[in-house]
Amino acid sequence: MFARLFITSLIAFSLVGCASGVKHADTGNKQYLSNRPAKSVSISLSTEAKKQVADNLKFDQNTLVGNVKRAMSSRNLLNENNTEASNTVEILVKDFRVRSAFTAIMFGFMAGDDHIVGDVILKDATGKEINRFEVSASYALGGLAGGQDGMRLSWLYEKFAELAVEHLSGKKMS
Repeated sequence: MFARLFITSLIAFSLVGCASGVKHADTGNKQYLSNRPAKSVSISLSTEAKKQVADNLKFDQNTLVGNVKRAMSSRNLLNENNTEASNTVEILVKDFRVRSAFTAIMFGFMAGDDHIVGDVILKDATGKEINRFEVSASYALGGLAGGQDGMRLSWLYEKFAELAVEHLSGKKMS
């Protein structure tokens, strides 16, 4: 009886500790990568995010963009070698936070969350913005099971990539 209650509580608590979402900007006639793959994906940090780097040394923008590229390639939304591909995707990271392993393990969700918030911008061959949306992913669990840096950051990068790709494809709209 106690084991079932503990497992049920653990599952419910796990769902509360992780969150994600997408907010679409009002760009009028939005376009997606459903017909033609993108030729490139780039990443940059906003002015505010650049200020956060010193306090969040574990955040790796190259790993984030690598996860997005891998997810896009797996759904045929990115082909850097295709001469017919003309769209580009830019990721502008606006805010992020990575707790120290000690803080995450000892204090868990009470120490706040780890998070990544950024705009995903789709541009056509001329550089005109044809779609923009904000992706946010956060992870607040801790303890011995949820406090390891690798697990927390991996979840954040994968969730951000998953949401970006779903919305770039036009298949899932929130």
